Amino acid sequence: MNILFLTRLYHPHIGGVEKHVFEVAKSLERKGKSVTILTEKFDSKLKDQETTKGIKVVRFSYPHIKFFGLIFIWLEIFKNRKLIQDADVVHIHDVFIWYLPFRFLFPRKPVFTTIHGLEWDNPLSRSGVWQKRLAVRLSTGTVGVGKFLEKYLKIKFNKIIYGATILIHNNIVKDKNEIVYVGRLEKNTGLLKFLEWLDRNSKYEVDFCGDGRLRKECEQYGKVHGFTDPIPFFKKAKYCVPGGYLAAFEAKAYGCELKLFGNSKIKEDYWKMSPFTGPEVKKWVKSQTWDNLANEYLDLYYNTK
Repeated sequence: MNILFLTRLYHPHIGGVEKHVFEVAKSLERKGKSVTILTEKFDSKLKDQETTKGIKVVRFSYPHIKFFGLIFIWLEIFKNRKLIQDADVVHIHDVFIWYLPFRFLFPRKPVFTTIHGLEWDNPLSRSGVWQKRLAVRLSTGTVGVGKFLEKYLKIKFNKIIYGATILIHNNIVKDKNEIVYVGRLEKNTGLLKFLEWLDRNSKYEVDFCGDGRLRKECEQYGKVHGFTDPIPFFKKAKYCVPGGYLAAFEAKAYGCELKLFGNSKIKEDYWKMSPFTGPEVKKWVKSQTWDNLANEYLDLYYNTK
């Protein structure tokens, strides 16, 4: 099976969607599938085409101009239309608008979409909601990252997932007064609620693995490391404040206890409607491997009509 993934950003760019696509692609390759990634060339130093970890990556550049930039994207994808022709399955991660004209150009091509979340600055914007509903309507099958999406988008997905982790690390000695925050340093992540909590719990030492407009505010509470590998901090911190599901997975894998904050009802439901708040979260996390998640994708491809 030849699988084509479309995603706005991809490894080595750091982010939850990027890691999700990277790990799922590697697992599919291990299962004997051929995976190609079509994505943005976010750094001029990157190659236009290369194969890493058995995965072919094709990158293109485009001007980041509203509306006109999309036309350039469509032209670049048209130049690479043979990737669509050769694919048994096209799977789009969030950027269904990129593929919209080709859904009609290749009407019989099986097309699947994963919606990874909402645009948190304006999560229920008419444009954003319309695009996601259109993607579901025009896709052969769909995946939603989080049950909360069905509530707020008022749509049903074929599968609900949350991500995965690689290994569970037991018997790690923790510093009970250390907390690591992982994610963007922005108001829409629930970060301000966490900072308010720290005002009432000043005994903790905090490391921030992330960056954003609230960097200066965070520096008053702890050390800001920028977007960096959080694993060394997971190993020593007793607690983790994750910005999203993948950070929560990794934190639990390293034995951290989660502290979850939301800046809005939607962000609160993001956590409350997930297994991360359930009594069996540790057992559940152990079962959520990337190989198992890749199997969910394959089940979608083979069994959705």
